[in-house]
Amino acid sequence: MKILIYSGLLKIVSKSGVGEAVRHQRKVLELLEIPYTNDIREEFDIIHLNTIFPDSLIISKWAKWKKKKVIYYAHSTKEDFQNSFRGSNWIAPLFKKWITYCYNSGDLIITPTNYSKDLLRTYEIKAV
Repeated sequence: MKILIYSGLLKIVSKSGVGEAVRHQRKVLELLEIPYTNDIREEFDIIHLNTIFPDSLIISKWAKWKKKKVIYYAHSTKEDFQNSFRGSNWIAPLFKKWITYCYNSGDLIITPTNYSKDLLRTYEIKAV
C-alpha cells in the first residue's frame, strides 16, 4: 500500500494549521514505515487531500476514476468560515455547498475534532 499526500496548492496554506497537519501526516507515515509520495505521477493506492481548492477536487475525481481510495481531511466548516472576514457571512452558504461537494468526493472524511465531525454530520455528506 502506498499513500499519495497531494500537495497541489498547499503552498498557499503551508504556514497554517493545514500545513502543519500535512507535516504531521508525513511524519506518522514515516514512523509507521508506510510508503508514501508527494508526486502524482507515482503509483499509489490511497490519496490524502487536505485542501478544498479546486485542484484538490479535480485530483479527487481523477483518483476515483483510477479506482483509488480518497481520504479528505475536513479542516473547514461553514461555521469556522463565518465571521472570518468582512463579507464571509454573506458567502458562507456557498462555501458550505462547495465543501459539501468536495467532501462528498471522498471515501472517508477525517475531522480534526469531534465538534467539526458533529457539524459536518448536519451537512449532506455521506462519508462522515
